[in-house]
Amino acid sequence: MQKIFTKYMSGVIIVALLVVAGICWLLQGKAAQEHMVQNAKQKIEQAAGTIEGNNAEIAGLKDSLSEDYLTRARAFAYIIQQNPKVLDSQEELGRIKELLNVDELHVIDSDGILFAGTIPKYFGMDFASTEQTAEFLKILEDPDDFLVQDIQPNGAEKKIFQYVGVARQDEKGIVQIGMAPVRLLEAQKKNELSYIFSRVPVDPGSVIFAVDSATGVILASTDEIMNGKNMEVLGLSEDRTEEYSEGGFASGEGGRMYFVLERHNGLIIGVGKDEQGLYSERGRQMIIIFFAIMIIGLITVAAIRRLLKIKIVDGLHRIMEGLEDITEGRLGTEIQVNDNPEFRQLGAGINKMVESILGTTVKVSKVMDIVDLPIGAFEFSQKMDRVMATERLRQIMMWTEEEAGRLYEDKELFQKRLEDVMSWEKREGETYKLSDDPEKWVRIHMTTGEEGTFGVVMDMTKEVGEKKRLEHDRDYDALTGLRKISAFKKDVCAALAGSGKTGTTAIVMLDLDRFKEINDQYGHDWGDDYLQICARFLKIFDNDKGITARRSGDEFCICFHGWESKEAVLGALDEFYSLVEEKKILFPDMSTRSLSISSGLAWYEGTDGDTAAQDGALQAESVVQEYAALMRKADEVLYRAKKEGRGRYMVFGE
Repeated sequence: MQKIFTKYMSGVIIVALLVVAGICWLLQGKAAQEHMVQNAKQKIEQAAGTIEGNNAEIAGLKDSLSEDYLTRARAFAYIIQQNPKVLDSQEELGRIKELLNVDELHVIDSDGILFAGTIPKYFGMDFASTEQTAEFLKILEDPDDFLVQDIQPNGAEKKIFQYVGVARQDEKGIVQIGMAPVRLLEAQKKNELSYIFSRVPVDPGSVIFAVDSATGVILASTDEIMNGKNMEVLGLSEDRTEEYSEGGFASGEGGRMYFVLERHNGLIIGVGKDEQGLYSERGRQMIIIFFAIMIIGLITVAAIRRLLKIKIVDGLHRIMEGLEDITEGRLGTEIQVNDNPEFRQLGAGINKMVESILGTTVKVSKVMDIVDLPIGAFEFSQKMDRVMATERLRQIMMWTEEEAGRLYEDKELFQKRLEDVMSWEKREGETYKLSDDPEKWVRIHMTTGEEGTFGVVMDMTKEVGEKKRLEHDRDYDALTGLRKISAFKKDVCAALAGSGKTGTTAIVMLDLDRFKEINDQYGHDWGDDYLQICARFLKIFDNDKGITARRSGDEFCICFHGWESKEAVLGALDEFYSLVEEKKILFPDMSTRSLSISSGLAWYEGTDGDTAAQDGALQAESVVQEYAALMRKADEVLYRAKKEGRGRYMVFGE
């Protein structure tokens, strides 16, 4: 009986093997084509999206630059109107060019003759003599007219430039600026098809190309030999493009290839792959499948022969082994014993029980999803190898499905990962920062009992972020970005409390000279800008040895602490005044001048290092009194500095 059964069983396996092999051959060929279509569509979409994005970027860049250049040209015209004598000085025109951050300045008289500017060799040029310059002559007829010219070779030297012209305000004439369009040319270069295709990864045996839909000529390709040829060399034609939208074969000079084509804004973008490369994996996979089926068939025959002898015993052993796996926590174990109705019913009951246990986790996860709670839960026991967890836990911890599956299968690895998270930066309570995302905060709470460990993880990112924002708004001035005086007081008191070990300490009070006059002359908006400029200078002292703040209005504070000596502090203050004097500010009336700041410095003459080491830090009340005394002294000497000349600093007691 065993021989007859084996004979017929072997025949059935061979027939099944051939049928499965044939089906696999067809399915793998179809799968290769579908994969090729999907991959090709992604590449086509990537290339088309890049082209559209670059076009939008270029258009936006042109508009932005045109408006900016027109503003600079009008500023140049305004400067000439205020002081026409600048046209007689090349040195002055050079400074204006640097101030406006342009490459060329030109001035044309009422006859269209260039007579002044930063390029002397152009002097005497008649703007009517070239097509490029003649476009600007219409401005002579309408003083309100202007021209923002496209990038093109200039009429004098044929170098690529962009020119902007407006009418002179003081007399009839034209004011013109010139800019080398580096940014725009670079953006246009990035939009070239050859450049775009060079950024698209292409598999061996594949090619991506773009065709002019009007002429059928290949404009660019990853295979440079194809460039400039008609798409008919590939066996394709423009009127049959739609037939290849979902893929199809065509034969051309390069042999038989599988193509995917799509139209995009006057272009036909296509991806092709040779037939050999398309099906390169099918033969190898078929060999693997063939041997796998053969091995499975031989094992099946051997197993069936053995089951004829010890059907009941083997079935019972499998049930016992499955129960042992489940007991040890491998809840993914499924018992399948169909030897007789009793074993089948018993196996189904055990599987249903395990499904019910696993379903509890899913139900809890669904309930949390319904109420939209940012909470994930997990559980494991000493007898279990795997961890039971809700889906929301993976999302909160920012684990991939693959990573979460690996952690859930090994509770030791899962515990190690949680310990790593809890060893990183801790904010308060049980809130920790995830190292993978500096803005991601979670709260982890675990309890362990005899039955096992249960834990809850809550997403605290929103709460922590809101708290940080409120703390920043509380402590920092919205206009200048410097500390408010309350935060300054807190930080300075902390520095004074450790003054015995932090070196030389001083407080400086600063006040902007004639700030009310600036506000009255130029308006409060410019006054705010003036305060922000001052704040940017002061921020150079905002470090581990300096604390800066806006006291009120146009008054500011600096605390130097931890410096080596008084001379070092005074040297830093001298460098600050030198920097302020060197960096000129352009005012709304086009005048330039430096910030004028008066300040007063008061030294902290607190306990020395030995005393501090013996007596410890100053008491809180004493520190506050020291702070108040220093502020009064600095304020007093500031008043003297303003009274005796402004634009300087003075030291209390000197």
